[in-house]
Amino acid sequence: MSKTVPVIFDGAMFWAYDVALGVLFVEAARVGAETPAAWWPDLGHDLRTHALLGGSSAVLLDDFDEDRRQVLLHCVVEAARRIEARGGVDRAEVSTWPELEESATGFLRGAEHVDAAPLVELAEALVALAARALPPAPAGRHWYYGTPEGRMLQGG
Repeated sequence: MSKTVPVIFDGAMFWAYDVALGVLFVEAARVGAETPAAWWPDLGHDLRTHALLGGSSAVLLDDFDEDRRQVLLHCVVEAARRIEARGGVDRAEVSTWPELEESATGFLRGAEHVDAAPLVELAEALVALAARALPPAPAGRHWYYGTPEGRMLQGG
């Protein structure tokens, strides 16, 4: 299984560390469950599916209409805020997440703790990408968000 997930919108893209994206999307699905939108169950299901698939599936923001994309981004930002307030996510917490079922054991790829800062930076990158405001990476390279070290350049 790959550790990277392409996140694509309107011809622009970056790579995300699958663990960070998974943690962020599980929390975003929980935030969204508090949303009164009738179509939320479908979007929440999409988030949980992406969290479980990891690097096996691209996140195509173009697949969401504007309203759903904005709700998704709101939920991702709020999820990052909540995770930051908790000081990150640790293995003990993840092991109790019912969304992961039997996948909880390997979900963090051996990490004991996922710091909040890379998750916040990943949420900001998702918002910037959707706003067409993500700074371009140097030629032949791509941004890589959500790594334990924070944003990195990949390729080239």
